[in-house]
Amino acid sequence: MTTVNKPEEGGSGYIFAELLAAVPDGEKLRTCIQCGSCSATCQSAGKMPVTPRKQWRYLQLGMEPDILEAQNFWQCATCALCEKRCPRGIPLSKLMTKLREYYTDRRGAPPAMAQLQSTLEKSRNITGDAAANRLLWTDNLGLDDQQKSALLKEQAEVIYFTGCVSSLFPQVYKIPQSLTAILQKAGVDFTVLGGEEWCCGYPLYGGGQGEEALAEYARYNLELFKSKGAKTVLVSCPTCLYVFKKIYPKLTGEDLGIKVQHYSEYLTDLLKTGQFSFDTTETVVTYHDPCDLGRKSHITEEPREILKNLPGVKLVEMRFTREESKCCGGGGNLEMLNAELSGEIAQNRVAEANDTGAQYLLTTCQQCKRTLQGGARRARARLKVYDLLEFIAERIKPAGGEA
Repeated sequence: MTTVNKPEEGGSGYIFAELLAAVPDGEKLRTCIQCGSCSATCQSAGKMPVTPRKQWRYLQLGMEPDILEAQNFWQCATCALCEKRCPRGIPLSKLMTKLREYYTDRRGAPPAMAQLQSTLEKSRNITGDAAANRLLWTDNLGLDDQQKSALLKEQAEVIYFTGCVSSLFPQVYKIPQSLTAILQKAGVDFTVLGGEEWCCGYPLYGGGQGEEALAEYARYNLELFKSKGAKTVLVSCPTCLYVFKKIYPKLTGEDLGIKVQHYSEYLTDLLKTGQFSFDTTETVVTYHDPCDLGRKSHITEEPREILKNLPGVKLVEMRFTREESKCCGGGGNLEMLNAELSGEIAQNRVAEANDTGAQYLLTTCQQCKRTLQGGARRARARLKVYDLLEFIAERIKPAGGEA
């Protein structure tokens, strides 16, 4: 690897040199041949002040003021599709996130990101809700107070880490409700964390605060996991999965010592145990791979395996799938920074789903469900947008076998 002689701060090429030093494989940015693959791939490119291709050229030429004025990085969904398609293997998405950090250090965070940081510091969630509100989604489970309390065990084999969006946004309450119902039906020894749960911390990282801003969240959440004696942590949020498996180990300097799984990994085997019988009504579905689950965590086949084993369900694929899947528009805090752009990206993805002729557009991420559902509503698409958990739960026959 080439040794970088870092220019003095404020001098020509300073940002470029700092990026190379701070991002793994950042040196590959020197090999950019201006092919334009990033610009052709990026769904935000048309709304950026300069194209991604031009931004990377500006960096190579030491044009830092132009980079900071353009602020392309705040219009990026950090979906990493450009990174996937770059012929040089340049970590473009990671560099975009690092540019956010650089900008925030020098000029301060945009108002939406500053407000988010303040909210997280005060409430440890992204909405500012009281901690007790993390259990509001249990209200429609038909449980009495004693049964609700039973969801909060002091010790359990499995922890279901619900996450901020699934806990606090009524639009997606059916996600934790469905997983809870499935786990209970299978007799899994599990607990939810309720008001003890903190955000995983990713919004700080995506908002330009850097990975170190997550250290406090990592320490707290990992200690909480250990105190429950659990062997497995289940998540329904792909971003939480990414943070737990990719960022927390870097912050702690060691393996987590506990298995972390997305529910699609866990349910692939659980649903084959013979404990469930399913409605066999013929249904056509298409599946959207969340960026943090498919492209960043390489989990693409497990959701498809589940669908393949549901009787009566036919999966038809969109043009762009698996690690080539297009973004829903909900990543990288983009919805908070540019709701209009986030919505446009969602509508584009919905149009691809609509072209398949499917009745259902399924995904495995609460944020994808929110943005795609909004896109379908604005486009008046005749698609039901569901998380895979909801779809599974609706097709499970109740005890006695009635459909």
